[in-house]
Amino acid sequence: MSIRTALVDENRFDALVVASSLQNLGIEVVDIAHNFDLIDSPSLDLHPEVVIISIDSDPVRAVLLAENIRRKHQDVGIVLITRTPDLRLIGVSEKELPYGVQIILKTVVVDLHVLVDAIHRSIEDLITRSKVRWVTGTTFTSDNPFQSSLQKLTSVQLETLRLVAIGGSNAEIARIRTVTEKAVEHTITRILQALDITTNPRHNARVLLVREYYRFVNVAKQD
Repeated sequence: MSIRTALVDENRFDALVVASSLQNLGIEVVDIAHNFDLIDSPSLDLHPEVVIISIDSDPVRAVLLAENIRRKHQDVGIVLITRTPDLRLIGVSEKELPYGVQIILKTVVVDLHVLVDAIHRSIEDLITRSKVRWVTGTTFTSDNPFQSSLQKLTSVQLETLRLVAIGGSNAEIARIRTVTEKAVEHTITRILQALDITTNPRHNARVLLVREYYRFVNVAKQD
């Protein structure tokens, strides 16, 4: 019997491609939503067994959607799709996510069979209330296998890196973190050291950090 799924993705083209591919693999896509604001959307009235959410365009609303689904529909599996190997880079803590969530990188979704496996696993993990799992190939793990050098950074350092990447000045970052500008400068220095980034007069440290950030999240910087 085919698994009934709903797909939430603000990128309409990506959503149609994934939906069509899933249908060809025997997964029934009952609805496609393009707006995270539709937390009580008609999609859930169609009684999907799994909801697939592409989270990068608005991670905060995507997480709120996942939390609301789990609270109101405890028998629905949840699969999150992202471009970033560490959700902290887009301002999300894995601790905020409901139990049983599967996280899969978009680079892995190229193999749709991996997404199908994640759909099945999201249902299985509801029974055991397993914690969040990262999906890489056909491997499912509670540890994030993609972090690499990001594991060297603390949550404060990753948040600072994210704020630098979106254009925050030291003064703005200090205000957000309620610390001094000097503390922000020290944090940036430690980030550079942890990522083995060497600066010189020809290369601005902030530019190098922004480049490194977007290399990690695997998306082009939006204007």
